[in-house]
Amino acid sequence: MAKPLRSKRHAGESGVETVRARERLETVPNSGPQQMIEEIRQLPTLPSVLTQVLQTIQDPEASALDLSRYIAADQVLSAAVLRLVNSAYYGFHRQISSVTTAVVILGFVEIRNLVLAATAFEALGKAGPGGRRSNLWRHSLASAIAAQRCARMMKHPPEGGHFVGGLLHDLGKVVFDVVYPKQYESVAESAAEEGESIRAAELRAFGMDHIEAGAILAEHWDLPNSVVEAIRFHHDPAMAPTERKLCSLTAYANYLAYAAGMGDQGNGREPVFPAEAVLFLDVSPRQQEQLGEDIADIGGPINELLGALSGEA
Repeated sequence: MAKPLRSKRHAGESGVETVRARERLETVPNSGPQQMIEEIRQLPTLPSVLTQVLQTIQDPEASALDLSRYIAADQVLSAAVLRLVNSAYYGFHRQISSVTTAVVILGFVEIRNLVLAATAFEALGKAGPGGRRSNLWRHSLASAIAAQRCARMMKHPPEGGHFVGGLLHDLGKVVFDVVYPKQYESVAESAAEEGESIRAAELRAFGMDHIEAGAILAEHWDLPNSVVEAIRFHHDPAMAPTERKLCSLTAYANYLAYAAGMGDQGNGREPVFPAEAVLFLDVSPRQQEQLGEDIADIGGPINELLGALSGEA
């Protein structure tokens, strides 16, 4: 069974760091929620090809040729998809040289996952201060893989959006890092030094936390409602209006990624084991143990995917 993660704080820690953290946080201007919303809506939109790809995947009469034609029309996207398909993460013994072949081999759902990962990374993926954004994407990819493997173990249908929910659940942190990179670095350092929830520090600094910022961007990107709910309710799945199962799975995947050492180091506090979500999903103690073991060694594959997304593979 998964065990609670250890706190990064130590007893007897000096209050000097806390004072410094508060002083540093006071220098971060509270932009207010309305200004933050306007900033989010000015972020790059996803390419129109993504809408075409998502619509094609939903069409029961669509063929691999139909889907690959849309992807191939966007040279940046098709190159990214082929880098991902040919990365060591998939481990194919031969080079996949066409998008059509990739669609046939991987299937529509897996290609959808890769297209969303590639487009989101292209829009927001450039590294921020101190490698923070790389760490955020590393945690997001780990959560996506954990969600996918958990869903597979629980025999949930593959088209349920598990990978995408895991991938984008912390999208709001990337938003803050893009819009106010230096300020967000101060917010994250303050939360870590005070042992405070990152959400509380974000709310004080920006007038909203990362779950709301991420959900606003997902709506701006016109992503499916299921994805918006996975972002907005992954800290409180029971509050999700229609997607409690997906939100619960996202919450558990987030925890599994932390337990595997693939967490965002600016979180302030380690996440609490999501007992209610795990109970709702009906994950047995033995399955929890299996998933923990399965996710423990994903650091290498994550690095492979990150390298492919950034064009280094």
